[in-house]
Amino acid sequence: MRNAVGGYLNFLGWVDHDSEHEQSVLRALGAAKGHDARDELGLGTIRDSFADLFFPGLSTIQERVRYFLFVQWCCEVAARQGDPQRIIDELRRTEVLLIQRLSVLGAGEGVIGIQSQEDLERMPSEIYWNGLAVLGMRRAGGSRLRWARQIASSRERVKQAAPSEDGGGSAFDIGFDMVRPPPPAGFPSIEGLNFGLDTDEAAFLRNRLRNACVDPVGRGHEYNLFGPFSAYRRKTSASDAWDHPRVSRLRPAARDLLMLGAAFSRLMHGAVILYNIRVAELMLPEGGRLDVRDAHVASFTTWRDRLSPADVDLVIRRIGELPALGAITRHSVDPHAILFVRRWAERCLGPDTLLSDSGAAALVSDREVFLKGASGTSRIASRKARARWRGESGSTLDYRWHVARRCLNDLAAAP
Repeated sequence: MRNAVGGYLNFLGWVDHDSEHEQSVLRALGAAKGHDARDELGLGTIRDSFADLFFPGLSTIQERVRYFLFVQWCCEVAARQGDPQRIIDELRRTEVLLIQRLSVLGAGEGVIGIQSQEDLERMPSEIYWNGLAVLGMRRAGGSRLRWARQIASSRERVKQAAPSEDGGGSAFDIGFDMVRPPPPAGFPSIEGLNFGLDTDEAAFLRNRLRNACVDPVGRGHEYNLFGPFSAYRRKTSASDAWDHPRVSRLRPAARDLLMLGAAFSRLMHGAVILYNIRVAELMLPEGGRLDVRDAHVASFTTWRDRLSPADVDLVIRRIGELPALGAITRHSVDPHAILFVRRWAERCLGPDTLLSDSGAAALVSDREVFLKGASGTSRIASRKARARWRGESGSTLDYRWHVARRCLNDLAAAP
């Protein structure tokens, strides 16, 4: 949408039909706000389908697993207020206190808002809101504002209801499962607050993660890796999920899908590198650096030498399954994306000539232009867009493993 001076307004709105529709939009927005939101080759829905099946409830910008409890406890504090706006204001105030107490842990510890403090725009509750629902900790549907309205409405109904037989009133529903470990006394205004889990908290979160599933009726739960991985009670430094010590103990369905995800990640990383080469080459007559192009060529050569024919074969044989997996996680996998992956995989049947294959370069370039040309953000088609390039785009797909690994290590460190 253009503004009055001809620029573009960067916002997204939707008609608020119901909580289920709103929740679907919030999940999409959560994914889009992650650090890997720019998706040069349109592989995001496939990536997120794998991620939501393997590690349901996580997003790329989550930090530590105890935040799931921190956020619920903050919501419980805020729910003591009356009208919806006061609940929302109290939630923010409580979260700012949480940030201040955790900030003493220092940088690198996963403290959300450690730099911005009270000026933080995206609070922990927004970051973990969808995950709380996936883990079954949050029962109220929709956004935080909708939740606040539901609390106010529930409180009003309780006030108007007849007293119970014992002379007291019924407790109002705050939209969370209250069968959870209690917060420390005085939370969040306590000294020494950190991300360490006690035994009960670890057991609670381990169980919630093990039973989590993005599909309300449980489709795809068999692919959840938290159960078998969290049974490994030691910290892991595995660089990828498929290198975890418990992979050999996975059920066949989970292991097979994880191997497909691994093959897909390795195979499509070559397309990403080739895209970087194409942009770097286009920039050479525009003042681009030759060493940047050469570094990407070297990376591509290393990737090509390590490419496994088994990965190529696996992706070609099973790429047709991905739209159905996307449907389980409510991601619409575009047929154009499937066709692009299939054509790239077929090119990779002869990897030795890929770097000089004009057809492979055109395949990658045309895919990016198809996705971004109309918006003017294609680096292949637009010199202006290339001028904003920082020398590299994209990375290997890890399906949020770096977040999951930290969560698993937090659980493993608990007594």
